[in-house]
Amino acid sequence: MTAAELIEQVQSRYEGELTEAEARSDVQAWVGVPAVDITKMAQFIVDEWGPLHLSTITGNDRGGHIDLIYHFVADGVSLNVRASVDKGVDEIETITPIVPAAIMYEREITDMFGVTIAGHPDPRRLVLPEDWPEGDYPLRRDNIGAEEGVKDNGQT
Repeated sequence: MTAAELIEQVQSRYEGELTEAEARSDVQAWVGVPAVDITKMAQFIVDEWGPLHLSTITGNDRGGHIDLIYHFVADGVSLNVRASVDKGVDEIETITPIVPAAIMYEREITDMFGVTIAGHPDPRRLVLPEDWPEGDYPLRRDNIGAEEGVKDNGQT
């Protein structure tokens, strides 16, 4: 299956809203869903292409929101699912009951970006020490990180 075919299947079978759908190459597909629909999309992926592999979950602080990108491999295609979490909300549902491999990645997202993973079965810190200051998240920009487009430690 190609990424374009996978995107076509998602668009024709997924019953939720898609905020984006793009095949960036023959083996790389990107879809986006509202954060409130991440469990719905995870269940859809498992039902359609399971068993599958969750490679990781990455985060990207985009200013007013944090993009969470769930990197799956489904039927030989890298399927990247993006859900944006507003910083005022800072919460998304866990996909761990659907995709057990997400358990550690979700804990890391909480530590590094401050996004609460609602319903997570083990919300303990993973990367940061227990005495790390509350509200200080190493990968969030908030007034201390580089602005969008700034590279090389402040040099444009």
